[in-house]
Amino acid sequence: MSVDDPSSWVPDLTPEQFWIERSNFAGVMMGSVAYGVHSTLFFLTLTLLWARPRTQWKDYGWIAYITLMFILSSMGNGTQIKFAEMTWIGKRNYPGGPGAYQLEQAAPSSTMCNIAYITNGWLQDGLIIYRFWIIYNRNIFALVGGSIVLVGEVVSSILLFIALTTGGQVLNSDTSVKLLTAYFALSIALNILLTVVIVFKLMLVRRKVRTLIASSVQYLSVSAMLIESAALYSVAGIIFLVPWVSQNPVQNLVLPTLVQLEGIAPILVIMRVAQGRAWAAHTESSLTSSTLAFNKSSRGDTVALSSMASNSKGASITQLKSSGMGPDDKEFGIKVNEDVLRVVE
Repeated sequence: MSVDDPSSWVPDLTPEQFWIERSNFAGVMMGSVAYGVHSTLFFLTLTLLWARPRTQWKDYGWIAYITLMFILSSMGNGTQIKFAEMTWIGKRNYPGGPGAYQLEQAAPSSTMCNIAYITNGWLQDGLIIYRFWIIYNRNIFALVGGSIVLVGEVVSSILLFIALTTGGQVLNSDTSVKLLTAYFALSIALNILLTVVIVFKLMLVRRKVRTLIASSVQYLSVSAMLIESAALYSVAGIIFLVPWVSQNPVQNLVLPTLVQLEGIAPILVIMRVAQGRAWAAHTESSLTSSTLAFNKSSRGDTVALSSMASNSKGASITQLKSSGMGPDDKEFGIKVNEDVLRVVE
């Protein structure tokens, strides 16, 4: 090796080895950027939650939930950076280079990183099951079905933890790959399925009320549906799972970002909760009760109400039109605050 000969500075690696190392390095950098996004969203959401009146256990529960997820994500990101430092600096003379070290060695920092991120995945999947239950009007079957899949995730990942911590396995061993594949397959399949059915439900409600209530936009816009259904994690999961199954190095680019999305997707939902914009158990009935009909028996005529958009947040202009037989039928408008209006049949 000579200082005057730049060609001698290049390691003696195959193109495949170069690609593995570059993908690992780039993936860690991309994951760190995603962690920065998660950090920003965490502190914004924590500020919003703290400013709300805290009178029920759920108010404190949301704060505890996002804090725990942020701590786990911080642990995962920190130990991931530590393992990268060991790979390219501390153990760089490992036979086969940094890529071989990452494939063949199980450092404590790597094991802790995997445990932190997988535990975060449990919390993320638990939240989307809860939101699915809420959006489907607290249907017990919705809760049970998702919980069974979550139990499968937990069992497969606990077996992976045991293999990594006591069995001397590395993440890329046959046993670990099978267990991690089972975990990711269950988690991503659960998120894809719930994403589809949540979006389907919201689209049905949107079709029913989109011409009636201006304020329904906060629940039924495209962005609202994507956030409520945690579609961000589902899409990234599909992008990751294909190269992971085929053991393509592209997985190294996606995985560090995917595990940060486990925290980002739920925190976007909770931010909507803190802002009072998230779908609640009573939202559907509130939205679909905005078209009313009143019968007046003395004249046999009907007064029909229909809502139109207003510039005032949470309000609409409601038209009342008498459809009786008299010549003095009139149409007039009143401004109704939809958050106050309730219908009693």
